[in-house]
Amino acid sequence: MNRIAKLTLFKNTPAFNKRTLQRILDIKDEALNANVKRWLKKGELIQLKRGWYVTKDYYQLSSNKQNYFEWLANKFKEPSYLSMEYVLQKYNLLSEAVYSITSVTLKKTGNYLNNFGQFSYYNINDNQFIGYKMFQRGEYNINEATLAKALFDYLYYKIGKLNKITTDLWDDLRINTEVITDGDKLEFIKYCGMEGSKKMKQIAKLLI
Repeated sequence: MNRIAKLTLFKNTPAFNKRTLQRILDIKDEALNANVKRWLKKGELIQLKRGWYVTKDYYQLSSNKQNYFEWLANKFKEPSYLSMEYVLQKYNLLSEAVYSITSVTLKKTGNYLNNFGQFSYYNINDNQFIGYKMFQRGEYNINEATLAKALFDYLYYKIGKLNKITTDLWDDLRINTEVITDGDKLEFIKYCGMEGSKKMKQIAKLLI
């Protein structure tokens, strides 16, 4: 089996790294780099992030691209879960467009940009890495925050830029509070109490 044929062995793999590719191809670093460069140029490989790839065949045959992107967001930084603007938009809490898949992680804050878009990550403390569920979406298991936790994570990072908390907060941030249920409010208030800062407690009172 030649090397291009061996590449088809990855047609059902959603993501793989360079070391795995090298092991299957059984070639040295120089030859590996040359092949990867050529396949990227020909479009046979798509780079997901540094050292990580997916085949063109897998991507083209993926039945739900958004589910795939969400799964990638979980995998680029582990552990992590979808949260903040991305999830708030899904619940129609934000009236403005969101162009990045946002996540919370125990790893460093950072971004990845590839042909599929931007993946943004925000570090959070261990004791706040809660309030998410695993959803089965097609062939992918995806960790995603609840509405209340996505709102908490979003505001947790926003409050540092706010001089004071006012009753105009929801309008200023274009947050549609009408879709927040009583259950969501109780959950949100719980997270604010656990976090303990004066500003988050003030925000919790605005939601009551």
